[in-house]
Amino acid sequence: MATQKIVWNDKLKRVWDEAYLSLDYNIHKTITQQEEYRKNMVKNDSSLTENEKKFLLDELQKVYDKSKIGDNSVEKQQCNNCQNWHQATQYCEFCIRNYLENNFRNWTSGNEEIDKLIQECQQKTVSPQFVIEWINYDQFENIEHLTEGGCATIYTAIWKVGCYYNWNSKNQILERCGRQKVILKRLNNSNSSNVRWFQEVTLSFTLDNTFQTLATCYGLTKDPNTNDYMLVLMRYDNDLRHFLKDNYQTLTLLQKYRIIYDLAYRLIQIHEKNIMHRDLHSGNILYNAPTLQWFISDLGLSGPADKPLNSIYGNLPYVAPEVYCGQIYTTKSDIYSIGILMWEVITSEIPYGDHEHNSDLAFAIASGYRPTIYENIPLVYATLMNQCWDANPDNRPDANIIYNEMLLLVKSLYEEIDKQQESTIHSKNFKSKIKNFFKSSSIKNEDKQVIKNIQPNENKESKIYKIQTSKVYSFNFSIQPRNATDEQQAFDSGQIDFEISEEMEQLYLKSIVKSIGADNSNKSYEQQAFDSGQIDFEISEEMEQLYLKSIVKSIGADNSNKSYADEI
Repeated sequence: MATQKIVWNDKLKRVWDEAYLSLDYNIHKTITQQEEYRKNMVKNDSSLTENEKKFLLDELQKVYDKSKIGDNSVEKQQCNNCQNWHQATQYCEFCIRNYLENNFRNWTSGNEEIDKLIQECQQKTVSPQFVIEWINYDQFENIEHLTEGGCATIYTAIWKVGCYYNWNSKNQILERCGRQKVILKRLNNSNSSNVRWFQEVTLSFTLDNTFQTLATCYGLTKDPNTNDYMLVLMRYDNDLRHFLKDNYQTLTLLQKYRIIYDLAYRLIQIHEKNIMHRDLHSGNILYNAPTLQWFISDLGLSGPADKPLNSIYGNLPYVAPEVYCGQIYTTKSDIYSIGILMWEVITSEIPYGDHEHNSDLAFAIASGYRPTIYENIPLVYATLMNQCWDANPDNRPDANIIYNEMLLLVKSLYEEIDKQQESTIHSKNFKSKIKNFFKSSSIKNEDKQVIKNIQPNENKESKIYKIQTSKVYSFNFSIQPRNATDEQQAFDSGQIDFEISEEMEQLYLKSIVKSIGADNSNKSYEQQAFDSGQIDFEISEEMEQLYLKSIVKSIGADNSNKSYADEI
């Protein structure tokens, strides 16, 4: 009888996570000690079948093999073939690199810089599954347009021979996986002299040669019809936005915590290399269903090559407010995006989904407007989320803090699972208990407070919000970003329809006319503004005060001891 193929599932993911979460770095100081500890945890887990143990042990070996390379604490072994001292266990990294080097003469991109980059990457290969290649365009078939990105065009395709996946030490060759579905990302304007596209390629190839952080990139090809270069990427099962839309009714709190836990871990790796993502949103977070893992994609350079000077590129709800106000983008701006993603994951709703992405929304966000924190969002999670989207970047945590906080939350949920299992060990078998837990609607945290699965409102399906993408904006508000006070409540209650005074209207029109450099005394400000079609302009301090005054007046608040900003 054929052995049933083992695939990742919640049970295996739990064993995997618990072995990692129980590591004591004061005891397991080296990568070898950590590997042995986790393998022993798997071997001694009575809930696993022998095939499940073998599956997890193989997966652990793959992870640690590529992680060991370059770690000075790892004992080296001499290869019987090339005589080099290698660090991987299942293969010799030097044999793989030699094989690739001997193949240099058999390919060329036609561009010396690209050839040099790919060759350098191949000489740093750490796993047979992650080899950067030049791939001739005729190796792809069934190429179909999928979607348009902010500065790229995305296609699906079949790679006829597929990527490398295994090192055959007996025959000394890299073996391919066979026909494979992939994504082709056309880098618009890459046939020009602009270097931005090449910088994106370089980052995609070199930032993480283990691809534990970024979406897996297999290499580069070139469309002979347009001469545009195209990144060849792994085809993932879904992005976060569509995953939440499709699964919001069944997602558990543990699964939601895992998503943010995964993202924080991967963001740490990016920030440690002094790189900022600049465009983190749910469309750029990709899900690999077979491994139940999330990866960050589209690590570009924040916008198209022809982006106007001093403009902003991004998906507006995820862009940090200080960026709207002319301040530079920092790693803490990425953290703001994580805060919005935390809200999106816990609620499964689109942030600001019922608002147009325009200067009104941007100004409201800079003034403190944030998504509503519902009562049933767990307190520790809500507190962390609120810190991430603080108006002052210095008050936001870094990716390490987010990761550690999420690790504790995940760990506490697993501990509650164990307690529930112990109490019912005699009444139900193990598999039933796991199944029932993941179907349960609530569990208790360490403070004995009920933590419910954060499910959307029953009428959510009746709301149809357009999923927005990244684009270029021209905002430069002359205000200091701030956190919400009572203004948040006013906005949440829908208090945005206030009476616009004649004075405010004239200032609004005057600002538009000033921004386009027009001042025709023969035409009213209204006519000039209407003729221009301009909607993005710098908001003056005078206009801001009138805006705030109008809101205060509309909600019936007028405290002479407070500024208008304080009152709302």
